[in-house]
Amino acid sequence: MEDLNIPKQKKEVEIAFKDGGFIKKTKMILFLNRFSAYHTGEETVLEVLNDKAQFIPAMIMNGDQKFSILNVDSIFYVSELDDIPDESDKENLSIQFITGEKINFTVHEELPGNRSRAIDFLNTDRSFLTFMKDNRKVYINKNKINKVEIV
Repeated sequence: MEDLNIPKQKKEVEIAFKDGGFIKKTKMILFLNRFSAYHTGEETVLEVLNDKAQFIPAMIMNGDQKFSILNVDSIFYVSELDDIPDESDKENLSIQFITGEKINFTVHEELPGNRSRAIDFLNTDRSFLTFMKDNRKVYINKNKINKVEIV
């Protein structure tokens, strides 16, 4: 049966879920394919989150490692743990989540000139969008956003 396993890359991230009335982050490992279906190289966290799969496998890293299956719809956001330089001059947004918490982020994606407004970015057909926070990529679930303000 082990011959049927597909080798995966492990990516350590922080995943934010609702815990009571607040957002709580948990360190987890996501399993990425070694080859992306959309480009050369490995599958990205964003591709996993925006895939059609409703549930994804993960390993919880708090204390004991526990395998779990996550409902993608329940995720507020996912933060990569690798620091990258943010040299963008993109819009800064204050995002209020459905819990009432507000967090400032910077848009990280390149947008076409005629579709570069914040509202255009938020109205793309994907569920998760890429932002920056403290030099880390953050993938936010649009369904968990209550309000966005330009700061």
